Amino acid sequence: MKALTLTSLVWIALAATGFARIGEDEKQIEATYGKPGKDLGTHGNVHELGYMSDGYMILVDFVNGISKREGFANPDTSPLSPQSVEEILRRSAPEGTSWKEAPASGDDKSWTRSDSKVIAIFPALRKFVFVQDVTFVQPKQ
Repeated sequence: MKALTLTSLVWIALAATGFARIGEDEKQIEATYGKPGKDLGTHGNVHELGYMSDGYMILVDFVNGISKREGFANPDTSPLSPQSVEEILRRSAPEGTSWKEAPASGDDKSWTRSDSKVIAIFPALRKFVFVQDVTFVQPKQ
């Protein structure tokens, strides 16, 4: 019984410490990740800020002050483990939503969130996961 109670408390704590989510503004992102460690500038209409949180490097792309894409990587740029990818996906889904794996494109993996507003992409290099608004377009450099 004690193990069940402890497991439940750990699960609640993890659920409460979720990642920021697509659609949040810069203040909400900062409340979750802390102050940005690096301003990577503005490219077209996308302002990129880098954060360190929960053991990940996180690159957030803001369009008009709203998070439209978040990229997660290990600080040492080593490949992400399958468990890390599952954690990122779980913590990037608001309550009541889930992820469904989409058909593969080559060696890349991808998922669609159940509300059809957000997708996740895990490129073949396996070094980062992008969680992004379905309408996000990477600016041309």
